[in-house]
Amino acid sequence: MSLTVWTQGCMSRIFPHQGIPTHGPQPTLLHAARGEVEAFQIGIHGVADDLNDLDAAASDLVSRSGATIPSDAIDILYPEYVPVHWHSAGNTPDDLEGSAPGFYPDPLLPAPWRGVGRVEFPHTLSVWVRVRVPRDTPPGDYAGVVHVTCRAGAREIPFGVRVASFTLPEQSDFLMTNWLLPGPILKFHRIQPMTEQFWNVMALYARNLADHRQNVVLTPLFPMASTGGIIDGRSQDQLVDITAPADGGYAFDFTNLARWIELFFDHGFRLIEGGHLAGGSTHPSAIAIRRGDSVERKAFTSTGDDDYRVFLGQYLTALRAFLSERGWLDRFCLHLSDEPHGDQFDAYTDLAEFVKETAPEIPLIDAMGRAEYAPFIDHPVPLESVYEEFTQQPGVTKDDVWFYYCCGPTGAWPNRFIDYPLIRTRIFTWLAFKHGIPGFLHWGLNHWAWHRPNYRAEEYNPYDNTTGGTLQAGDSYVIYPPRMPAESHEPVDSIRWEIIRKAMEDYEYLVMLRDVARAGGALGDRASEMLDEFEQRIVPSFTEHTRDAAYLEVFRRRASRVIGQAARS
Repeated sequence: MSLTVWTQGCMSRIFPHQGIPTHGPQPTLLHAARGEVEAFQIGIHGVADDLNDLDAAASDLVSRSGATIPSDAIDILYPEYVPVHWHSAGNTPDDLEGSAPGFYPDPLLPAPWRGVGRVEFPHTLSVWVRVRVPRDTPPGDYAGVVHVTCRAGAREIPFGVRVASFTLPEQSDFLMTNWLLPGPILKFHRIQPMTEQFWNVMALYARNLADHRQNVVLTPLFPMASTGGIIDGRSQDQLVDITAPADGGYAFDFTNLARWIELFFDHGFRLIEGGHLAGGSTHPSAIAIRRGDSVERKAFTSTGDDDYRVFLGQYLTALRAFLSERGWLDRFCLHLSDEPHGDQFDAYTDLAEFVKETAPEIPLIDAMGRAEYAPFIDHPVPLESVYEEFTQQPGVTKDDVWFYYCCGPTGAWPNRFIDYPLIRTRIFTWLAFKHGIPGFLHWGLNHWAWHRPNYRAEEYNPYDNTTGGTLQAGDSYVIYPPRMPAESHEPVDSIRWEIIRKAMEDYEYLVMLRDVARAGGALGDRASEMLDEFEQRIVPSFTEHTRDAAYLEVFRRRASRVIGQAARS
């Protein structure tokens, strides 16, 4: 029995049939600030049957002075291969990783699964080693090992972490939302809304998102389910309990919405992102109305209808009062309608004016591709490909403009598709810092479902289909549901989700490097030179950013040294 083992960084994938590197298991030295998360990979190649019973465990990391990073701060995860049915369009081969159709590593499972001997599994596996550096760790070099065992035998992989003399801030300077959708969570976790189990599961997601430095959460204001049930005297299907007394008005109970908001604020979130009032600018979101012991759905005809405006006026007035009473008005924003376009201009702008007249303190935010809509809301969120056009639109303040990508733009623009080199996923915060963009939005944290127009009758499984039937692989989600929710409700991370956290940490490095530059002196001069290099060589433009992950890492280590020296002076 023979076993080949090697190590590599986290910025390139280990595929099931790739060539085996010749360098072997060289010692890996990670560089991290206190409060940072770093990772590397272990590749393992051998006869398929010999790789069964794979297991890995990390030792404590110990410095020369005897300080430790305990083993319980080190996660051992096992990348699972998922299908990528086609490549993302408009890219040169050099701007893609792997070959499609094919299998790519993406989900990071807490335990491996290799099956039985009647099938031959790939001859190459990988282990993802994730190190969380505690915030009170003394700076210095720490050394330890990962013990890897399988049927072919055992290997001991040395690795280390060089901890810098500065600490990443707990709160990110950059706002990020990947839309959290309760509906798929209810389905895949097999739970019911507003039950204690529901709240416990949502706490797991809040913790996971916060751990990846997400700090804005999409919050459904209207039905997330269709049970028609009542719990604790309130509608089970939506966070705001709505009743319609006999006098023709509406009454609102925000108890569950308050619990939701407190849950995410308790996990360090900075902003609550109220869900969309309408679709296509003209179709109001349906509402659930509780009448005694029953709940009914009400669908208004149009956003311009009088009966809808009566409801919306009362709803927004009550919502504004609720947020004001809780001191949350400055931590809440609201969506009108997603991606307005075509003939929606009059309906969208009319709705925006009505909402602003009714609740002027609530900022409006929406993703959009047409700049003429931007002056009517507080935070326009353009596609990255039209960001500069939006900032030049009369009536728009550049500092209020976020950006987003989704299934487009295609080609050389950054995105997070599974077949993209990981630097194309990581670079978005570098671009945001250069352009002074305050926030980023993506529609798909956990959209585990078929996507229009290719809806299907069979159940969707995000481990078996990564495209939703029509999209680029991975566009609609960056986390996975648990394989066995009866055993654990923890969401499953992905390689791309880990790289997005690295991107958020990168942003903090750039902020601290800028602070050093502004402080002046010799260190300030070095920091300024590095910031010039960053703008000219790393992100000269959205499409011409560096594809050299090794250079990005070297730059980051240089920045760490400058920041660390400033912290010690």
